Amino acid sequence: MFRNIFRSRPKKFLGIDIGTLYIKIVELKREGKKIVLENYGELGISYPEERLFRAFQKDTLLLSNQDIAKVIQSICQEAKIQTKEVNFSIPDFSSFFTTFKLPAMDREEINEAIKYEVRPYVPLPLSEITLDWLITEGEIGKTPLKILVVAIPNDLINQYQEIARILKLDLKSLEPEVFSMVRSLKPLIGNENLASADRSGKKIVTLVDIGARSTTYSILEQGILKISHSFNVGSNELTETLAKSLNIDYNKAEELKRKQGLVLEKSGFEGSQQDVREILLPFIDTIINEAKKIFRNFYQNEGKEIDRIILAGGLALLPGLKEYFATELVKEVIIANPFLNVSYPPILEETLKECGPSYVAAVGLALKGFE
Repeated sequence: MFRNIFRSRPKKFLGIDIGTLYIKIVELKREGKKIVLENYGELGISYPEERLFRAFQKDTLLLSNQDIAKVIQSICQEAKIQTKEVNFSIPDFSSFFTTFKLPAMDREEINEAIKYEVRPYVPLPLSEITLDWLITEGEIGKTPLKILVVAIPNDLINQYQEIARILKLDLKSLEPEVFSMVRSLKPLIGNENLASADRSGKKIVTLVDIGARSTTYSILEQGILKISHSFNVGSNELTETLAKSLNIDYNKAEELKRKQGLVLEKSGFEGSQQDVREILLPFIDTIINEAKKIFRNFYQNEGKEIDRIILAGGLALLPGLKEYFATELVKEVIIANPFLNVSYPPILEETLKECGPSYVAAVGLALKGFE
């Protein structure tokens, strides 16, 4: 899927999201005060069991740096993308997130305190990781602090830097997916889309990113990330189970999953009496139960309830999923749309609505270039 929309020359920026089954690229440009969609494109593979861009069990890319670079180059050539300034995303399951409290201290002391506090939570030597941190509560030098720390393996950073070098791209930053996603979903996280009477009470949002191999829950309070947790259940597992249960090939199972989802219909394949919903529900319930556990822990620790859930990732538009989440979790549930603050031709409205949930990270990465 490729689009080439406008070809004028204002400042442009690329966001590249290397996922498990797809590589997605978004090119944005600035026109006055507007951010405009210039191009977007993706390439994937049909049979994920053969070759994955990334494996959940590893923090590194399965394909070589050269192979990944070739895929990105193919997208750019087809979409006629020439912009060189780029941000890459780092999957949340390849990063280590933790939070802890520190007493009041100066900024110079925080770095050393973090190195000491983070050791029990990161399964790698400090010499093999890069640390970044964010204050989520408190004021430096005046009050106790609550710190969110992200640790990224240096090997992974080196891989992305090498891919950028091969492509002759100007790599400006590497960023965990969750931060890119939060940036592109600010209108939903900040409640601008609600009637004014509804805004004041809607402060705590959970972003649910259901990817091919993993699902990540990120809790945000007034736009600030409080918790990010990934676990090994994703949309690809649903497709594989559906294919085995109905004795059909992977691509046909994927099509059936996207068409029927949790809607109460029979599969339509001769010889099969199994309800697609019945096959998928155990995996969806696993994702739901993980949410219940995370929400319960958050309430026990913070004394606060989740107000809203935003569904992102390729599975977000699964028929019936939004309604099932809302019923089981008794929360407001909406579908992620990263293009709310981006201008584009009206003819693309429906197309972008359909692909939007899977482009959340790529849009956020491109938007970062204009900050």
